[in-house]
Order: sequence, then C-alpha cells, then structure tokens
Amino acid sequence: MEKENIIRPSLLSADFSFLNDEIEDMIKHNIKSIHFDVMDGSFVSQISFGQPIFKSIYSRFKNKINFDVHLMTLNPIKQVKQFIDIGSRDITFHYEVFDNYQDYISLKNEYPDLKLGLAFSPDTEVEKILPSLPLFDNVLVMSVVPGKGGQPYIEGSEKKVRKLNEYRKERNLNFKIIVDGGINEKTGPLCLLNGADHLVCGSYYFKAADKDKAIDDIYNNFVRVQHGNY
Repeated sequence: MEKENIIRPSLLSADFSFLNDEIEDMIKHNIKSIHFDVMDGSFVSQISFGQPIFKSIYSRFKNKINFDVHLMTLNPIKQVKQFIDIGSRDITFHYEVFDNYQDYISLKNEYPDLKLGLAFSPDTEVEKILPSLPLFDNVLVMSVVPGKGGQPYIEGSEKKVRKLNEYRKERNLNFKIIVDGGINEKTGPLCLLNGADHLVCGSYYFKAADKDKAIDDIYNNFVRVQHGNY
C-alpha cells in the first residue's frame, strides 16, 4: 500500500486563490489523486466548483495527477456526461439520487475506461446499497454530512467500511472503498484497518504545517495498529 496513493486531498479545503499552486504542491508530495467536489446547491445547500474550473485545471494537470470527481448533485447523469466530455474518467455520485440502473450500464458500455463510484450519506445504511455494488468501481463512504468541509468524523463510520469490505470479499468483487470526511492521523488508520483503500483529506492535509509528516502519520499509525503497537 503506497502511502501517497492512500490520501486524496479534497480541493474544497484548498486556497481557491492559488489552486494551480496547491495542485503543483500536491504533485511535489507525490499525491496520485485529487478529490474534486461538485455541489449544486440543491442536493446539498452549498455550491462549489463546476465544469469551467474543472476544465481549466484538468487541461493543465491531466497528465500529472488523477482527478476524482464527486458529484453532490440532483441530476448526476447530466453532470457525468459533462465531465466525461471534458476528460474525466473517475466520477462518483450519490445513492440517494440513484434511480435507473440502465443509465449507468449504458455509461459503462459507452465508456469502458470510466471508473464509476457510488457515494452514500451517513443516514443511509450499508445494506441499502449492496445490490448496486457490482455496477461500480468505487464506493465512497461519507463519514460527515455531505456539503461542507471541516466537519468532525462521525464515530462508527468505520463499521460501514468493515461491512463493505466483508461483502466485497464474500462476493469476490473488486470495488475500492474510499472514506470522505473528518480524516486525520487517528480516524484515517481506523478506516484503513477496517478495509478502506483511499482516504479523502481536507482540512487535515491542507492545514498541515508539514504535509509529508501528515501523510506519514496516517500511514505509520495504520502500520502500528496492524501490529498491535498503537
């Protein structure tokens, strides 16, 4: 498990005045993927980045780092296609607005290299999403209420991760488990220990005085937990 591949910094917590600089800095720290939140002001109350900003930064950095697009929107099929047209091939939307299996099967058939993710909010039980999982490449566990950065981790979110990991093993599925919200040097290792593959970090990463140490602390604490030394 490559430590820089575990962490996916969320641009929602970056300095919007210096997005290019923030992304360049992530590349220097060997970060492999950036989490790009899209909020429409309807599915959640906030409004965030849209296609014009994504198009601008994607065109500049597409060959240097992956962009993981998280759609917190009421009409994800429309937005999925818009982001695909720009170039994105890693897009996640919410179970709470998921209604037509055929739409997503058609997307996968049309774009076989597309990684589709299914996110679910804290008040949605894991059991509700299980039948849908064979369609998806990623599952995003929201460990905070969607729509606002800087919230504390919801205690017990790691139990959802464990259930997903157990289901994945039982059914021999290959989806990746990503956890988003309140991730730090304590909650991150807890999620990894229960089966998470990637962690979306916002404030923890961008406010760190030493970003290399922030990444190392999550990874090293996870290793200590694995060996019973934490």
